[in-house]
Amino acid sequence: MYFPRLHVLRPESVQEAIDLLTQHGAAAKLYAGGTDLFPRIKYRVTLPEVVISLKKPISRARVIADDQFLSLDAVIPLAQVVRSETVREHASILTEAASAVGSYQIRHMGTLGGNLCLENRCMYYNQSHTFQFVEPCFKREGDLCYHVPKGERCWAVCCGDTALALIALNAQVEIVSAANTRQISVEGLYSGYSLRPLAIFPSEMVSRILVPKASLQRGSAFVKFSLRGGLEFAGLSVAVVLEMMDDLVTLNRARIVVGSVSSAPIRATKAETLLAGQKLSKDLLHEAAETVSRQVKPYSHHGFSVSYLKKCLKVYTSDALDLATQRVSQAVPG
Repeated sequence: MYFPRLHVLRPESVQEAIDLLTQHGAAAKLYAGGTDLFPRIKYRVTLPEVVISLKKPISRARVIADDQFLSLDAVIPLAQVVRSETVREHASILTEAASAVGSYQIRHMGTLGGNLCLENRCMYYNQSHTFQFVEPCFKREGDLCYHVPKGERCWAVCCGDTALALIALNAQVEIVSAANTRQISVEGLYSGYSLRPLAIFPSEMVSRILVPKASLQRGSAFVKFSLRGGLEFAGLSVAVVLEMMDDLVTLNRARIVVGSVSSAPIRATKAETLLAGQKLSKDLLHEAAETVSRQVKPYSHHGFSVSYLKKCLKVYTSDALDLATQRVSQAVPG
C-alpha cells in the first residue's frame, strides 16, 4: 500500500509547532519519530491534511536533574532515555520500560512523549479497511465494534509501556498550548475513553515530563508480557514502585500500575492499600498479587482471552513485586 502525499511543516521550536497546531486545528497532527502515526496514515485510519515535524526540537532534547525533579523533554528519543545514566540513577524503572518498547530501530525513532500519546489499538481497526472490516467501527465514526459485536462502545486498548513506569513514579507532564502551560499527572493524561484516549485538547501537546527524585529507600520493577518481546505491543505489563521506611522492611507506600488490558493504564489501588504500612513478606506479596488479579478486569484483545490475561496478570504482578523487593534489599533506587 502506497503512502499518501502529505503537506509537512518543519518548525524550528516547540513554540512554533504549537502555533502551527493552533493555526491548522484538527486537520494537523504532530509527529516526532512517526512510528505510531505513519502506519495509521498508511492504513488510511488517520488522514491529516498537515503533519507537523518535531525533528528539529528533538536535536535539542535534554535530561536535567535538580534537587526535586528529573526533567525530560517529551521529544527525547527512547534510545536516549535508555542510555541516560541520569535516568538510570533516578528512575531506573523508566529505563526498563523504555527498553521494552519496540526494536532497537524503533527506540531510535520513537520519542518518550510519542510513546505516552500512543493511539489506542485494536487488531481490527489498526489495519487496511479496503477489503475486510469495511463497515465503519466506532473509531471510524460508525456504531459497530468488530471485537465485541453487540458492544455499545469502543474496546481499543492502551498499549504504551513508559506510561506505566511514570505513573508508578507519580510523574507529571507539562502540557503547552498557545494560551498557557499547565501540569497534570501522567495518570490524568488518560481519559479511559478509547475514542479519545488522551485528556488533552487537540491544540495542546506534551512538552516535558517531571519525575520526583528517587530515594535510596525505593525499589521498582517493570515487566511486560508479549509473544515476541519488544517486537510487538504487550499482552499486558506491570509496573511496581515500593517506597520503604528506613528499616528497608516496612513499606511506606506502594504504587502498582497495570497496562495493555484496558482503555487506559489502571492503578491497582486495593493492592496498594493492602501493602501500605506493612512489613514485606512472601505471604503479603502473594496476597497483593491475588488482589491485583481480582481488581483489574482485562479486556480480551489481540487474540488473548480474558481468562488467560487474568492468569498472566497474577504471575507477572507477582514477578514484579518480587523483583522490586529484591532491589529494595540491594538499595537500588527506583
